[in-house]
Amino acid sequence: MKDIIAKSKLAKYERQKARDADEEMRMELDDELGDIRSLLYTKPPAPEGESPEEQKPAQTSADAPDDQYDAFVRELAYERRAKPQDRLRSAEELIEQQAERLRAAEAARLKRMRGEPAGEEEAEAAAGADEALEEPEEATGRSRFGLGHGLEERDAAQEDEEDEEMSEGEGEEEGEESEGEDEEGEDEEEESDAEDAVVPEVPDSASPSGSVSPAPASPLAPDADDELGLGDYDTQDTATHARSQQPPPTLPFTFPCPRTHDELLELLEQHRVQPSQLNLVITRIRTLYAPNLDEKNPARLQAFLGVLLDHLLYRAAQGSRALARGGTQGHLEVLSDLVLHIHELAKAYPQRGAEMCVSKLALMQRNLARGLSRGALQPTSLTWPGLPELCLLRVCGLVWPTSDRWHPVAAPMSLLVAQYLAHSRIRSIRDVASALYLCSLVTSHQAHSRRLVPEALNALYTVLAILLPVRATEPRSVAQRIADEFGIPTPDVDVEHTAALRLGENAAPQSKANLGALLAARAPEAEAKATLLHVALELVCSFARLYAGSPAFVELFTPFTFLLEVGAAPMQRTAPDAAPGVAETAATLRSEVERAASTRRALRLQSHRAVSIGTYAPRFDQQSFDPRRAADPDAERVQAAKLRAQLKKERKGAVRELRKDNQFIAQERERQRAEEDTAYNKKIDKIVGSLQTERSEEKQLDKAKAKIRKQAGRK
Repeated sequence: MKDIIAKSKLAKYERQKARDADEEMRMELDDELGDIRSLLYTKPPAPEGESPEEQKPAQTSADAPDDQYDAFVRELAYERRAKPQDRLRSAEELIEQQAERLRAAEAARLKRMRGEPAGEEEAEAAAGADEALEEPEEATGRSRFGLGHGLEERDAAQEDEEDEEMSEGEGEEEGEESEGEDEEGEDEEEESDAEDAVVPEVPDSASPSGSVSPAPASPLAPDADDELGLGDYDTQDTATHARSQQPPPTLPFTFPCPRTHDELLELLEQHRVQPSQLNLVITRIRTLYAPNLDEKNPARLQAFLGVLLDHLLYRAAQGSRALARGGTQGHLEVLSDLVLHIHELAKAYPQRGAEMCVSKLALMQRNLARGLSRGALQPTSLTWPGLPELCLLRVCGLVWPTSDRWHPVAAPMSLLVAQYLAHSRIRSIRDVASALYLCSLVTSHQAHSRRLVPEALNALYTVLAILLPVRATEPRSVAQRIADEFGIPTPDVDVEHTAALRLGENAAPQSKANLGALLAARAPEAEAKATLLHVALELVCSFARLYAGSPAFVELFTPFTFLLEVGAAPMQRTAPDAAPGVAETAATLRSEVERAASTRRALRLQSHRAVSIGTYAPRFDQQSFDPRRAADPDAERVQAAKLRAQLKKERKGAVRELRKDNQFIAQERERQRAEEDTAYNKKIDKIVGSLQTERSEEKQLDKAKAKIRKQAGRK
């Protein structure tokens, strides 16, 4: 207790000390107020040739304090007063403000094109229209989803070459701009007028609930000539190249919301939108058609989500075909920006987004079934997914949660990936790249749930058995014997159509695989094989880390350990540059398998004292047995029942007495209340009677006075 009192006194002393210090500081500041005031209210400097004494008027000692006070009051009157700040706007108001800025900027742009002078407000709107729409680097799709610049970052040498080409072409473009300025102005004016006159509307069947009619031209729709239905790439690529040679016009600030993918392509072609400007165009469309601006905008944005999905597949298909023709992956650089917008729209409208993704997954499954029906080994059968399908699977894994036990999109996607890995046959280097990418998707999708996907492990084993230079010394190779021992299906190992995929010469693997280049490869090159082998080894390590806590770890990765140990020796002779990776992975798996095997404990019977077998024979009491009454043989249970009955009886008696007491108390209270009311009424009657008596006496007195006045008036 003494310690508590001492602590409270110490705290009180410290608080008093802090208050004294604050008071001393306030006093010091009050003493320095005059100096601070002299610094704030300084007089203007005297003109040249005139001293301050000459400028100061003559004052008497009596008038000086009053004049100083009046001057100080006038200075206070002219001080700038504090103004209240503008209130913070809500998210809906900010979006509406951004849309108004874009419309004002578009109006100013059209005036400039027509040669009309624009006002200051319109010029400011045009200058700062995109300031609110610009996103930081942390909010872009490249950094948020870890996609990089496209599927692979460009080399520094390539960027330097592009910079040199741009610097060489600046002079030519400047000359062309002066010649085509008038024509571009007229064209853009006509385009803007057409946009203002015709605004695309969503069909009546569309609703925010997700009943928007599907787009007529879907990139995944089957076609007679092209199974993916992505159109003729040659003509599109030629037209795009021709447009790129022309100087790009001024990008409008307002765009109509496309309802189909064809409308989006027409819009991009009409305004000659560059790939770097696509993100800005989509951002402006989403800003102009925000859900809070119009009741029809939610349905428009739902349809626009499907358009973006189709455009993602369209760009991926174009990039794939460009790489197949030996071009660059310029079409793939905009995929990250598209993923960002698709993610945000799918989160805003999950039902409609899930329906669109499921429909495309179903179409992919039908294409797989069609390819398998034509023959899994036929070169024309599209059984493995291409670059557009892989991009779609990647986007679905980024947008929707893959760790849920059941999800409308993630669950069908996982089943489709497993079906690809289980039923598709490896025929070329492109199939190997597609299989490895699907295995990488499995590792990313199951990073949290850690579900076992045996199809991925079987496909990974098949790829390693195909790529490793393991020669068949017997009718069946070592890889096939290991697979037969552990029950792994390997229909593509040691067959004729995969013999060319075996790594037969030395090549250094790349640290980062280019998926687009691998999917576009025609002939299997040694460098591509080494790169794919390196990727497969990294995936084996990833799966080992993923299933490290699984009880079946030994059975899952023992085949990989045997296969890599067998293939390490031929790799030293065939491909010494890629051999260290194989040996290191084999050693790592061997140590992990031994550790998992050492932690296992065999099952044993539980050690405890022998327990007698229970009997079900009834127990009879011959002394107190009476067949005429049902008596419980357990005395303790009988005694407990008696106590419960007695307790129940006593409880009822107590309740009865309490009810009687409450009734008596209520009667007494009612009697007391009646007596009090009677006394009160008597008192009131007495007061009323006295008042009536006084009033009658007063009336009699008034009558007497009136009578006297009447008699006096007669006399």
